[in-house]
Amino acid sequence: MYICNMRYDKYSYIFPPRPKNAIPYSNITLWDNGQMIGQPKMNGSNCVIFTDGSSYKVMGRHNQILSNFQLSKSELSEIYRPVNGGWLVINGEYLNKNKLDENGSPFNHKLIIFDILVHESDHLVGSTFIDRIDLLDKLYGQDECEKNYLYKYTDNIYRVKSYKNDFERIFNDLTKIDVIEGIVFKRKNARLELGTTENNNAKSMVKARKPTKNYRF
Repeated sequence: MYICNMRYDKYSYIFPPRPKNAIPYSNITLWDNGQMIGQPKMNGSNCVIFTDGSSYKVMGRHNQILSNFQLSKSELSEIYRPVNGGWLVINGEYLNKNKLDENGSPFNHKLIIFDILVHESDHLVGSTFIDRIDLLDKLYGQDECEKNYLYKYTDNIYRVKSYKNDFERIFNDLTKIDVIEGIVFKRKNARLELGTTENNNAKSMVKARKPTKNYRF
C-alpha cells in the first residue's frame, strides 16, 4: 500500500470524498470497464467519524455536527480497531430518513461504512481506493447478513459491499430497494487527496441515481 508520510495526531476536519458528477442510466455499462468499483449509495446523511479511542466526533459533510445521531458511544466504540492506537477516521452514511429495506420495513438509525481516511494516526493520503477497501476488510471482516448488499458488524453498524463488475444488473437489482438511492462508481486506483475542500477526490468518482421526482443527492 502506497501512503504519503502524513500524520494525523489531533482532530481536524477532513471533507469526505464525494462524487459531484452524475451519469445517466444508459451510460452505466461504459463504466463497467475493470477500472471502477461500484458501491450502493444509501439514502441517509453522509458523515465522518473521528475518534482516538476515547473521544468521538460525528460530523456531517459540510463540517457541521451531525444532528440526531442516535448510536450509543459504547456501540460506536466497536469501530475503533487500531492495533497500535492513534486516530481513526471513518466515512459512511447515517440512515436517518426512515427509508424502507427490501422487506418494506424501516431501516433507520444505522451507520453504513464505505471508506476509511485515517488509520492509527496515518492520514491515508496517496492510498488507492482499493487499498482502503482491503484495509476495511482486514479491520471489520466480511460477515454476511440478511441484506445481501451489506456486511454486518454490530446491530446498527454495517458496511456496504463493493462490486467490481456487472454494474447494470446490480443497479437494477439494488435500486428497487427504497433505502438505496443509486450507485457510486469509484476509480479503484485513484489516490486519496487531502480533503481540504468538498471538491477534493470528486474527479475520481461518478454517481448514477434511480429516476425519482425532485431527486437530489
